[in-house]
Amino acid sequence: MSEVVIIGIGDYVVVQGDTKISTVGLGSCIGTVIYDKITKVSAMSHIMLPEMADRTDRAGKYADAALPIMIDEMVKKGAMRSRLKAKIAGGASLFAFKEDHLQIGKKNIEAVKKVLGEQHIRIIAEDVGGDRGRTITFDPESEGLAIRKVRGPEGRSEIII
Repeated sequence: MSEVVIIGIGDYVVVQGDTKISTVGLGSCIGTVIYDKITKVSAMSHIMLPEMADRTDRAGKYADAALPIMIDEMVKKGAMRSRLKAKIAGGASLFAFKEDHLQIGKKNIEAVKKVLGEQHIRIIAEDVGGDRGRTITFDPESEGLAIRKVRGPEGRSEIII
């Protein structure tokens, strides 16, 4: 049985081998998984906001700061940039805001996609948007991202992308 590392909000981790990675509480936040299937180096971030700007707190909270740092750490562990692939989930709108600047989930989705594009990392699967929170777990052995959604008339559901 493989180990499971659970990361918190605004955090990230880089692991190697068959260690599973999980995070809970993705509302407007984005869970980003990047992996190299050959070296079995994988990483997950729990992004809270699109950009760090002039803030000085943890870089792991922001798409524009966390993802490049995470990718650099993956390369140091032996991953090859040219083989990296990504899967993303989250970015829900849990509240009905009409003003665009209050739609953090949408902005997070756009920021994560922008940074991954700048880093030349292809998103091969995604489950983003909507109005339901998510818990995700990445299994490097199967390369599957299990997504549990909560709330809604059907209760809880799970998909694997």
